[in-house]
Amino acid sequence: MKRTLTALATLALLVAALSYGVANWYVRRAAASETVVDLNDTAWLKRELKLTDAQSADIEKLDKEFRQKVEHCCETHCGARFTLSEELAKSQVDLVKAAACVDRMSAAQAESEHATLDHILRVRAVLSPEQQRQYAALVSKQVCTACPLGLHHPTL
Repeated sequence: MKRTLTALATLALLVAALSYGVANWYVRRAAASETVVDLNDTAWLKRELKLTDAQSADIEKLDKEFRQKVEHCCETHCGARFTLSEELAKSQVDLVKAAACVDRMSAAQAESEHATLDHILRVRAVLSPEQQRQYAALVSKQVCTACPLGLHHPTL
């Protein structure tokens, strides 16, 4: 009787370990198979969308302008966040100053999102109708499939 119970417990443990291993492998394999693409990588876009040299040059120029706008937003956001951190480190927090920092951070984030939207639309304008469909699918997949913080999952 003891041997039977020990054998069953061992078998149950092995089955549980095996199922955990298979599930873990499956989840990791699925996550690894989804490649994250940089839609601002003009060389990749050129290959993926079969861009002409003229289209590549136009998109390269748009990308340079976009990166400058986003860098400015990032500098503004980080500066406000740094000032906020200094304010929060004080024994007595000035709520007006802290709220102003949050407002500057929010404005910088909104400016960055608007710059991104503008960039996407400007890139699309350079593309042929078929390339636009492909690009729209790539953008949609990148924008709409994951929470940037990893906290939420999209509901379709």
